[in-house]
Amino acid sequence: MKSYDVKFWAIRPGKAKTKRTYEIRWKVGHAPQSRTLGNKAQADNFLSELRQAARGGEAFDIESGLPDSMTTVKRERSWLEFCLAYIDMKWPSAAPKTRDSLTDALATVIPAVVGEAAPDGLEPGTLRGALRHYALEPASRDLDRPPVVAAALRWLEKTSLPVSEVGKPQHARAVLDAICVRQDGRAASATTIARKRSVFANVLRYAMELEELPSDPNPRVERRNATACS
Repeated sequence: MKSYDVKFWAIRPGKAKTKRTYEIRWKVGHAPQSRTLGNKAQADNFLSELRQAARGGEAFDIESGLPDSMTTVKRERSWLEFCLAYIDMKWPSAAPKTRDSLTDALATVIPAVVGEAAPDGLEPGTLRGALRHYALEPASRDLDRPPVVAAALRWLEKTSLPVSEVGKPQHARAVLDAICVRQDGRAASATTIARKRSVFANVLRYAMELEELPSDPNPRVERRNATACS
């Protein structure tokens, strides 16, 4: 059931005690609605979209509280696409050393969240090099790609899972396992592990900020796998 009877209230502080949140409140017909977000700009934008829909004469769904223009199903980004977007966001203000650290870490974690095993002949080092030198650095994406690089990246684009899959323990654990080893199969150094885990954690926080990931799987996975990398 839908209604054109919509009323809005001002954004107010959320009820979370451990961090600052923002609650958007509105009413559709007699049904109260609310949404709590962790970012003030996101809250402002969400309320603005609701108001614009009401001013445009859209009917609101009483159950979800949303107009049709905000309930259209959007295609979920893949883990690869999301990591590229994260790089694009960080790149302009990142120092050269930080940029190198980002591409090194993401070239490790991106291939860990895929829907199928790599085909015969596609070596991990080839995939890692393709990411570092042809996909992750924004300026490198327009370079001519050798056939082996193009094939590796086509496979990754096809098999990279939706970003929400990273929230499942098995995929988060696969990322942490990949971080723990070097390309030659030997254990990575503690410094390398800590650096790559930090990048992974920051990417997850960004996904949660954009509401593309409901929660952080890292603590849950590490509690169940306390001996990881040991």
